[in-house]
Amino acid sequence: MKRAGLILVTGLALCLSACATVDIAQNARPGPAFVLEDYFAGETRAYGVFEDRSGKVTRTFTVVTRGTARADGFTLDERFLWSDGERQSRTWTFTKAPDGSYRGTAGDVQGIAMLETRGDAMRLRYLLKLPNKGGSVDVRFDDWSHLVADGVAINRADVSKFGVSLGRVTLAFVKPGHPAPTAEMLRGAF
Repeated sequence: MKRAGLILVTGLALCLSACATVDIAQNARPGPAFVLEDYFAGETRAYGVFEDRSGKVTRTFTVVTRGTARADGFTLDERFLWSDGERQSRTWTFTKAPDGSYRGTAGDVQGIAMLETRGDAMRLRYLLKLPNKGGSVDVRFDDWSHLVADGVAINRADVSKFGVSLGRVTLAFVKPGHPAPTAEMLRGAF
């Protein structure tokens, strides 16, 4: 009986922790405004790492994206090159909803992705079908980006299955053509 109680309490704790995420209103600053169609228009580059649930970096990667506006939303083509030589691609199609949020689809995404923006923040939630032993496994991504400076956005995606953490993706998006910080810009910062 004690074991059944322990299993029930553990299951409830996992469910509650999975539901206790911060919403976009709590996690956004007023500016700079993160506008999906503006930031991802044309080419954007990103550099990132994947950490397993213990925090160990297991792979690094680069991404090149190309965004195109459509009458009802936005298309984002992503090309990944992983440190082990693996190449991946994903093409997102985002449709803008009347409330200003977006619904997204991609070939390796299960169902509809939900994307919302507010102030400097963007949040994208979806189930990704990852290749696994000749088949695939669906993992949940809770993907946050914050626009932190001209042309730079920092992204963090928590990856989980059944509410259990599998790891985290962290990357920096850099918009080509934006100036890098100079010594003059940083003077007095330290």
